Amino acid sequence: MTVKRPGGVTFAVVLMYIGGIIQIALGVLTIFLRYAPDVAADGTTFAVSLTGAGMVLFGLFVVALASGVARGSRVSRLSATVVVALGLVLMLADLIVTDDGDWSGVAIQGVVVACVVLPLWTGAGRRYFARR
Repeated sequence: MTVKRPGGVTFAVVLMYIGGIIQIALGVLTIFLRYAPDVAADGTTFAVSLTGAGMVLFGLFVVALASGVARGSRVSRLSATVVVALGLVLMLADLIVTDDGDWSGVAIQGVVVACVVLPLWTGAGRRYFARR
């Protein structure tokens, strides 16, 4: 018996795919930054390359989680929840560390958390994963 995936879960999966692909693209762009004259002059090309590679790997991880959530994996649902919540915590930490008063990153991440987590844990999404 095939259980139809609820629209809210599909919406969360699509958001996760988009976020993962954007993260991969930003990671590749960060890797290209290693060739910028300022980076070469500062001697931070290795650190910039590692940061970019980490961003690419994280994006691939988010895409893999989205695939698991799409298949109805409870472990992927829990992992996705942890990852997006951790993103919110990191945005809050960035706000505190930079002390620039720019709440836009926190607000955007808060919306992402709500749009991903709520459909996975409430209503039809909860019932969908309970049957798995």
